[in-house]
Amino acid sequence: MLALRDLGITTDTPTEVILSTFSPEGEPHASSVGVWRVEEGVIGLKLFTRTQSFHNLSRSGTGVINIVNSARILAEQGLPEILVGGEALKFEASENVDAPRLQEADAFIEFEVEQIEKETISDRISTSELAQIAGNVKHIEAKKLHPHPFKRTEFFLIESAIIASRALEAKKKGKKRLVRSLVREINYYKDKCEKTAPGTPEAELITKILKNL
Repeated sequence: MLALRDLGITTDTPTEVILSTFSPEGEPHASSVGVWRVEEGVIGLKLFTRTQSFHNLSRSGTGVINIVNSARILAEQGLPEILVGGEALKFEASENVDAPRLQEADAFIEFEVEQIEKETISDRISTSELAQIAGNVKHIEAKKLHPHPFKRTEFFLIESAIIASRALEAKKKGKKRLVRSLVREINYYKDKCEKTAPGTPEAELITKILKNL
């Protein structure tokens, strides 16, 4: 079996991936998350307990980490409230766990939940409950081994989507000043994106994010 490090999953830096799970009704669900290697054969991820991904994972005890080479997919699944209307994701059955996996993913990590530890955290937005999850790897598979060097514009899009998810939470809490501050950060990445490569799909998606905040 491939090792986590073969897929670039390390202990020091979270890797942005798509987590796929089944809802209680048996419907596939996908979201963007960060994953890291706790030790060989064990992955770690953090989820807010209010999210659908956490409810699905804590109920079923199984999930799939999908490694994709598309910044667009990562952004769309991280911001479904804003970046709607994209191409629908297609899923397939997993090899060793009861969870869906993305057909177009380059690689899969199928896992079972080993441990969930919850903590309460506070930041500028609100106080929330966060779950740190450890998962035992049951199967690793690489479908596509071709290299995909990320472009700077893709990094700008991913970072913009991460900031926008915080801005949405701040907006729900009525924290207008914080929202304006986060929007300025996204505008910075939009400007960088347009200067690096004007008219790219990444720049268009960042513009769409800003229009909906």
